[in-house]
Amino acid sequence: MTESGREMAPSTYNLRRLLKYRFKSEMLEMFDGQGQLVLIVAQFMIKLCSEDDPVIVLLKRLDHSAKLSWGYTHYNEEDRKLSIVFRSFMEELQVFLKVPNSMSTLSPKELVAAFIDFLLEIFEEILNLQLYFIHHVEDSIQSLKMELKFLLIFLGDTPSQPTELETTRKILADIEVVANETGSFLYSFFFSTNRISMTGMKQTLSDLLGNVELLKENIKKHCITVAMILPSAVTPKTSVVSLSLVDSILHYLNDVMNNKDDRIFDLKDQIRTIHQELMFLQSFLTDKEVEKYPELEEFFIRIGDIAYEVEYIINSFVPVWYLTLRIPQVMEKIQLVSTQFREKKKMYDAGLQKNAEFLRQQVSLQAPRPHIGDGKIIGLEDVQIEIKDKLCEGTGRLKIISISGMHGLGKTTLAKNIYDDFLIRSYFHICGWCVVSPSYHKRRNMLIDILSSISNLNRTKILNMEDVELAEDIYKSLKGRRYIIFMDDIWDVKEWYYMERLFPDDMCGSRILLTSQIADVGMTASSRIFNYPLRFLTPDECWELLQFKVFDNEQCPPVLVDVAKKIARNCGGLPSTVVFIASVLKKLEKEKSLWMDVAKNITSYISKDTNDYMNMLELSYNHLPMHLKPCFLYFGAFEKDKEIPVQKLIMLWAAEGFIQKAENRSSEDVAEQYLLDLINRSMVLVAKRTSDGRIKACSVHGAMHDICLRVAEKENFMKVMKDQLSIYEEHHRLSIQSRSTPSFSRPFGLHVRSLLGHLPDPSAFIFSSLKLLKVLDLSNTDMSLYNLTGSELFAILKFLSVSSIPSSIGSFENLEFLFVDNKEVVEIPAIFLNMVKLRHVHFSGGAQFSESLRIQATKDENFQMNNLQKLSSIFINDENDEKPLRFLPCLRTLKCRITVFWDSFENRYRYPTLDFIDHLESLSVSFRPSYVSDDISREVINLHWSLKKLTLRNFDLSWKQMNIIGMLPKLQVLKLRDDTIEGKKWDTREDEFQQLGYLELDVLQIEHWNASDDNFPRLERLVLRSCQNFEIPFYLVYIPTLQKIEVCGCGESVVGSALQILEEQGDRGNEDLISFY
Repeated sequence: MTESGREMAPSTYNLRRLLKYRFKSEMLEMFDGQGQLVLIVAQFMIKLCSEDDPVIVLLKRLDHSAKLSWGYTHYNEEDRKLSIVFRSFMEELQVFLKVPNSMSTLSPKELVAAFIDFLLEIFEEILNLQLYFIHHVEDSIQSLKMELKFLLIFLGDTPSQPTELETTRKILADIEVVANETGSFLYSFFFSTNRISMTGMKQTLSDLLGNVELLKENIKKHCITVAMILPSAVTPKTSVVSLSLVDSILHYLNDVMNNKDDRIFDLKDQIRTIHQELMFLQSFLTDKEVEKYPELEEFFIRIGDIAYEVEYIINSFVPVWYLTLRIPQVMEKIQLVSTQFREKKKMYDAGLQKNAEFLRQQVSLQAPRPHIGDGKIIGLEDVQIEIKDKLCEGTGRLKIISISGMHGLGKTTLAKNIYDDFLIRSYFHICGWCVVSPSYHKRRNMLIDILSSISNLNRTKILNMEDVELAEDIYKSLKGRRYIIFMDDIWDVKEWYYMERLFPDDMCGSRILLTSQIADVGMTASSRIFNYPLRFLTPDECWELLQFKVFDNEQCPPVLVDVAKKIARNCGGLPSTVVFIASVLKKLEKEKSLWMDVAKNITSYISKDTNDYMNMLELSYNHLPMHLKPCFLYFGAFEKDKEIPVQKLIMLWAAEGFIQKAENRSSEDVAEQYLLDLINRSMVLVAKRTSDGRIKACSVHGAMHDICLRVAEKENFMKVMKDQLSIYEEHHRLSIQSRSTPSFSRPFGLHVRSLLGHLPDPSAFIFSSLKLLKVLDLSNTDMSLYNLTGSELFAILKFLSVSSIPSSIGSFENLEFLFVDNKEVVEIPAIFLNMVKLRHVHFSGGAQFSESLRIQATKDENFQMNNLQKLSSIFINDENDEKPLRFLPCLRTLKCRITVFWDSFENRYRYPTLDFIDHLESLSVSFRPSYVSDDISREVINLHWSLKKLTLRNFDLSWKQMNIIGMLPKLQVLKLRDDTIEGKKWDTREDEFQQLGYLELDVLQIEHWNASDDNFPRLERLVLRSCQNFEIPFYLVYIPTLQKIEVCGCGESVVGSALQILEEQGDRGNEDLISFY
């Protein structure tokens, strides 16, 4: 089916709508719900047939007839025509209840598997309909459904399917026969327009189940044969794994061994052996060991694959006999890996295997000085002048000037221009350089480069010198001289520590000029560091650079100006991308259509490049420590150029098993450090910050996003789907970024652990085969269109993002992170109290505790959910809404809406009490007025002394209550919104707000604010929004920590006082203190 054909696929909207109308459906159906089964087959045929296929023409006619019939409330001529067309359509369905002959995009195995999946969808609907006439055969139908699931699992179990074997082709043919027999059974008894024979149904089912038993006997023989021929076959491999992921699977295996599942009772000893071997291997395989001995990474990848495989086998819908065949195969693999690892370890312990550092230092490559190009500087002229001045600034101690930023921003070009500048080379007595990139990570070569560049010694003589001699000659050559050494592309501060001893500091103004992607490498190297982080070019600067590279000193032809500027904008401010695309354009004819193609497809031009441009960008990824690699690649799961909420990203990483355990630190804190490391390496960009300076949203540059996708596909880490999908996508993670309906089969493979993005074809999507899911992010999907049948099987799901609470939520016993993007307030069911592993729960549109949950909370006062750390946004309407919160002793973040309520015990109206939450650090409270709000004395809700962040909205707090808030000992962030303070005057006291770093006043109606620098001794940022009448206290500017005052939409008095402060501070060189919006 063509892309345009998919976009114009026929609609079944009118038929679907009409079948919901009982009067209309009864005249078409032989039994209630038959029309729903017909719709399932209709969706299947749409994917198989072209627009002009007769059956599609008939389907369009049927939908149109349903539209005409819809408008009548009594039987009429249009209804009669509809009945005739419906029966004609039913007769055409038989051909679609057989395995399709061929589809160019699917293999024979995938065709059979997709067809069985389609049959399962029909069976799911039949059982959901609870048809009266299948009561006596329902158990047989359930058995047949489970057998089909096993066949689907078997077809997806890669180790059992070497397609080159004749036995495999024979088994596939036998499975196809059973699938066709099942389709024939369904057509005969559920799509017929004749009366149904229960005797015939019972006999057909019996025969069909008998044939399945014979098929399973053949499968057993096949599995034994394959095991002997190909014992090393494995599930889908990925070269990107983390220690934490293996940790997660070890924990799962431990649960399995403690489980009373009858299927694995006789296999527990073998599972225990696998568990022990995995633990042994994991105990020796660490980031540091792999860095020291890179060849160990192969073992790490292999045990990751084995861990995936054992989890897949145990969790699948497979009978005991299949487990007894497959578990020993896995055990054999893990024992083989363990034996090989023990032998390798003996070699290391005996000193027979040299570590990576030793090997690196034995290699001496004669690397030429890197080619920089013509070295034209655009957009960095001011930085260039500033660095030159800093290099030649007086004498004094040895200083380091660091130029940092993402690969491709022009660090080396800028540094080389400075290094080669005539005045610089004249100022310094000695000028030397070396390259320290990961591909050139050899200390001996660094010594050779520097000595070669600062001495007249013969290169051959230098190559024959020992490292000690090289180091001594460098030190002696530099001693007592004013020198500059250019160290290009430092990736590790350890390289600086190694070289630092070679650079004498004789107080004569010597300088080290270094470039690095790592922002703080220079800061770590020395306290005498001046760092210059490079920015991205503006669109105009990109255009200037592109024009220079393509046309030299000539002007761009007028006909190409618009498209050329568009190309420049699409380069994302990265000079290296501009330079590369310029080389492409220089080879093209000066035709607008050709250049427009480049503008639309810059990524594809870069990706198919053969001149190592992408390989150079990929170096950033290759040099990451092992634990950061999966975290970086995960950015590919998000659409390009999108801001990513950090909170969500960190929780996804944790659910995926990327975060290593650390003593006395939460997984979220460790994950935040991972993110900071990626930002420090210039691979991730900060998009937004929170009020206390933490990162709220991040993104990756378009070029880095391309690297994510390229490496993720190459390493089998993740598949990003934008077109045709397959039921057996052999990836652990799928990100669906297409909003069309592109797939013949449902978009998942049986090995899938993570599913993110836009789900296509809601009428066909069911979840029953996604049992291995750990991450399900459907935040971009309207779940009201989807049938959540089968989601109760998500036993190991850890992260769920949906638009409504699934009815099966209680079965997600391992769920840790829940995001509900609801538009209206939802009720939290009582089953939540049993989900003891929940750590973070968020409701976008707010939520309230259901009556059943409130009753249970009242009855069981000893129960606790010790893992829940964050809860938002909750309505607290009465004293019974407080009680569930008492189950949450470890809650750190709470966002809620409250109202005044009657306390039957205290016999008075009051605010909710929250000071019993001992670990609460962040609290956001909105007051919701009620009919009694104005009749009682306002009092601040009781607050715990542990609070660090507090947001209050729509209160009317007295100054006494504000004084209580001011005395909170740990409060760092305070946001007062929507007229929160009563009265017209605010006097702050000296002992208040001693730790406050951020203060936000939003729509505050006070007229006088008296404060001094003693009141807020640690204030860094003051934000005023829509405040009208007061003046900013002038003495606040003398707070030594104050960095910024932001004024947005405020009245004349606020703005006037801000301008006076700005005028005074501008004279002191602090003109950036105040910003107006």
